[in-house]
Amino acid sequence: MFTFLKNNRRAIVYTVALLGIGFVVGYVVKPSQIVSSKAIRENTNKYTFIHPLLAVNRQDDTPSPQFNDLYNSVDKLIDQKKKTTSLIDSSVYFISYDKNNGSFAINQDQKYSPASLLKVVIMIAYLKKSETYQNILNQKIVYTATIEQTLEKVPFETPSNLMIGQSYSFSELINRMIVDSDNGAKNILLSHIEDEYLNQVYSDLNLKGPSDNTDYTISVKDYALFLRVLFNATYLSDVNSEKALAILSKATFDKGLSIGVPSGTVIAHKFGEHINGKNDSIDSIELHDCGIVYYPKNPYLVCVMTRGKDIKVLQNTIGEISKTIYDFVSKQN
Repeated sequence: MFTFLKNNRRAIVYTVALLGIGFVVGYVVKPSQIVSSKAIRENTNKYTFIHPLLAVNRQDDTPSPQFNDLYNSVDKLIDQKKKTTSLIDSSVYFISYDKNNGSFAINQDQKYSPASLLKVVIMIAYLKKSETYQNILNQKIVYTATIEQTLEKVPFETPSNLMIGQSYSFSELINRMIVDSDNGAKNILLSHIEDEYLNQVYSDLNLKGPSDNTDYTISVKDYALFLRVLFNATYLSDVNSEKALAILSKATFDKGLSIGVPSGTVIAHKFGEHINGKNDSIDSIELHDCGIVYYPKNPYLVCVMTRGKDIKVLQNTIGEISKTIYDFVSKQN
């Protein structure tokens, strides 16, 4: 038997594996090569034999080696902005979808008000529901004065472009909510989706949901999960994941990530803007833009959240961070 094993590499490998020995001929796994990670699995009991994997969170305290220089450049840019402008805070989360899937994060645990970023969650909830009720997106609903009036009760809320008395399909409302960030579309969609579908999205991703918390906040790292599961098609079906990102790619907001990339570059993204203050008094402004930049052969995810006193400073900060990342990626390809 031992003569046979000596002359048969495959038998040696299998024997090692069966004996539970922690090495394979010619290769030793070193402790430094083991990456600490946490699996995020779908929160469901509808299956007997499987437990679907949605994403894997690894330690992001240090950037992947190939992105050390990029991390330092972006970190330095943020520090400089905080010293020379009214920028208060900024956080960045980045994943490169090349063969190495490198990443880095800056101030990844800092919390911000997501504002319109959560419209992506509403879209995901509707698309998830449509996988059970296939005709729901074609159903139409009338935009009423009551829905319109809800906008007037929220300080600094942007008016809707929807027409009172006109019928819209849920599909069209989702498009308007994402592409134009229409708040009327958001409100009517919220009024016709059961809480269980919205709450399930957060629950499945192991995230705390807003529920009735008007002061809900989220970090760049946690928010990026919504984009990650869309890009990986691990939560929605392939068709609906593609549909969601296609809608996000049509977003009209061009004062954030779009500033830093060449004209015509496809970005599937959503922005959020929040004003901290009461009545006409503004204490600070938050502006965020998170999306997937489809650089040829090397798309990457970038989420930038900012807080400061001047909206133009926040726009420029996001734009400069976006340009720094784009330029770095382009030099690597």
